[in-house]
This record gives sequence, C-alpha cells and structure tokens, in this order.
Amino acid sequence: MPEMRPSSSDYSHWSPLGDGESYAGPDLRKWQTQALEAWEASDHRGVVEAVTGTGKSLVGVAAIHEVLSLGGVALVVVPTLALIEQWVGNLRSQLPKAHIGSLSGREKTDFRNSNVIVATVQTLSRKPLRGASLTLIVADEVHRYASVEFASALSADYQWRLGLTGTYERSADDGIERVLDPYFAGTVFDYSYGEALADGVVAPFDLAFIGVHFDPSEQAEYSFADENVKEATYKLKKIYGYPEPWPEFFAQVSRNQASGDYDDEVKLCRRYMKGFSDRKKILAAAHGKLGVVEKIGPLLEQRSGTLLFAEGKAAARRHAFVLSKSTTAFPLDGESKQAERASKLRDFETGRLKVIATPKIFDEGMDVHGAEVAIVVAASQSRRQMIQRMGRVIRLKGDGGHARMVMLYVVGTPEDPKLGGHEAFLDAVIPHARNIDYFDRDQFSNLKKWFVGP
Repeated sequence: MPEMRPSSSDYSHWSPLGDGESYAGPDLRKWQTQALEAWEASDHRGVVEAVTGTGKSLVGVAAIHEVLSLGGVALVVVPTLALIEQWVGNLRSQLPKAHIGSLSGREKTDFRNSNVIVATVQTLSRKPLRGASLTLIVADEVHRYASVEFASALSADYQWRLGLTGTYERSADDGIERVLDPYFAGTVFDYSYGEALADGVVAPFDLAFIGVHFDPSEQAEYSFADENVKEATYKLKKIYGYPEPWPEFFAQVSRNQASGDYDDEVKLCRRYMKGFSDRKKILAAAHGKLGVVEKIGPLLEQRSGTLLFAEGKAAARRHAFVLSKSTTAFPLDGESKQAERASKLRDFETGRLKVIATPKIFDEGMDVHGAEVAIVVAASQSRRQMIQRMGRVIRLKGDGGHARMVMLYVVGTPEDPKLGGHEAFLDAVIPHARNIDYFDRDQFSNLKKWFVGP
C-alpha cells in the first residue's frame, strides 16, 4: 500500500491527546499526528517507518490510548527484555490509568488483569496471547518478526495492527513481502531524516571518514578470505544464475547455505559465507583502527558522550580498555546485567561516563540520552543497522548543538567509501550531512580540530 500523507488541518482528534488524566505524555508532533491519521485511514493497520530519534514509540502510545478509550486492549511486542523495561516505564508514566502487565520468560499475565501487556516476541511465538473483542498489537522493531520462528506471534485475533521501525527492510530473506506486508497491510507512513531535520525534530550532524591500512599479516589473511568470496561469487552467478544485485544475491546465499544438502551449489554458498565472515572479522579487528581509537580517546573527554560500535563483545571490551587510558569508558553487551546496564546508562546521561563501547545492544530500540558522537569501528553491511546507529546520536541536543559520526575503514576494501563502501547507507545520509571530511590516521591535528571544534 502506498504511503499516505494526510493534508494538514487545524483539528485532529489525535492532538491534543486525551483529557490530561488518561494521557500524561508530551504533545504529539505534526508528523506523529499525520502518521496516526494515515494508520487510521488504513483501517487501523499499517507500518510506520520513522528514523531513529524522532519519537516513533509515542505513535504507539497514542494508538494504545485510542484503543483503551474504546474499551479495547493492547499488546506491545518487543525483541528484548531491555525493551520490555523501557516500554513498561514509558507506558506507566504516559498512560497513568492503564493497567500495565508484562509477559516474558519470568513474568506472566493476561488480559483478565491487564489492559496493556508488553511481551517479548520469543514468548509470544511459543504461546500466542489470546486477544479481546478489540485488540491492538503494536509491533516495535517490526522488521524483526518476519522469520519463521517469530511470525507465529502475529495472531489473526488482533484486529488493529501497528508496526514501528526505523528502517523497514530485511537483507537475508523476503519476509517483509511474504509475512509482514500481508499482516500489517504495508507501510502507511515514512518519516525520513531529511524531513525530520527540516522540521527541527533531530540534530544536524557532521560525518568523518578515517582511513587506515592493514599490516602485512592482516593483508595476507584478508586476501585469502577475499579470494574465496570472489571465486564463490563468480561461480554462483555464472553457473547457478544467482542475481547480480548484492542484497538479493546475499539473501539467496544465506538461505541455501543453511540447507541440509551437500551438493556443489551449497558448498559454494558455505564457502562464500565463510570467506565473508572471515573478511568481516579481519576488517573489524584491524590494528590500525584500534590505534586510531586510542589516539582520539583524549578528544572524547571534551564531548558530552560517545557510543562506539564494534564487532562482537571481545572487540567492544578491547576498545573500551584502550579508551579508558584517557577517558571514562565501559563496554556493554547482551550479557550485561540489567542493574549494570541501567547504572552505566545513568552515568552516561549525566556525563560521569564518557564512552560506551558495544557490539549491537544499541542498534535497535534502546533509548540512549546524552550521546553526541558515534564511532563506527565495524560497519554493518545493513543499511538498517547503520541508520539505527546514526539515530543514537541525532536526538535534539539541549544546547542546540550538532552530532558527530565517525566511520573507520580499511583503505582499498569494501569498507572504503571511495570504492562504493556502504553505498546504500551513505546515499541516504550524505545529502543531509552538515559537513563531510576525510582523514587518514596521520592527520591528527586536523582530526583534533574536527573533534573539538564547534
């Protein structure tokens, strides 16, 4: 279904929202009202795609308020326990009269004693929750739920259906077309970074690329893995007719390498994936990147907060260690305890902790306040993940300042933006960047000016 853009009017029943008692959240922004009107016009079904940092969760809260006012109930589906905590906290403060429950491996409830339930998709896929005569499902990070494992959580019992996402795409399968679009009736509203910037909803940002080189041993390992990727790619396309566009090619390889067969085609797919994985690990762990991160550590002390995205837990801890020599830094990942994560996020927000290094914990969903700089040590091939990472730092700043995003890359590899690296992501954001600069690791004086400048 094509995106709907309702014409602006002086009155909308979505804004102002509620009577001041049943709803205690902030006033809706213009785009949020338009998104809700588009969803309503689509028979209360559809996906709202809005760049991270613009307040898409408030669209879900408003929809929940609406269904409760009609005597219905609401189910919020999330991918992680951390997001259960975040949603429950927001709903209790913004919908003070609602009866909020949660459903995970540790807690259980149903609609007999709660009219809003926040549940993990893992729990719902094992045992779907029976709805009421009018039930709204709000699927946060909806792009995650198209897998065979999770699709069973999307019950036909739920009459109103709202999907929320920063980027409505999947790279490994056709789940959006096969599962999500038929269930949610497609995208009804799309709010891009360019629109958000023009509306004053997000902060402007500067983008810097820092190029490094492999040392001789890294180059040898990388060349071996790269040759496996190239040879498998050539044969899969030439002999088996795999598609030329990389997203479609990669999706087909991913599906076939996971099959139980052992024919030549599957072996080639597995060879490709092994080389692809090895190449990615070598790029992420390049010594030159770690050296740059250690060198710019003192500069981060002068910024309000930095998120560093690494490849894997070990890499996040390694970068946190070298940064801790010159500033306060701490690694957080999926194994971090709830209390520790909450404590470190509070320290980060208040400025006591300057850097959080993480693999993927902040790629989706988590509200992180106080982040001004994003350093991407290991870039993702996924446009969606890269935009999510940018979204962590483009929230409006209290002082009206701008965000800074740094991308480290190995020169002459698929990471290199001058060779088309991360083309889909960069095509989406470069037109909106305030400034774009390129450095190599030896241009420290210029890099220093970039970090400490206004």
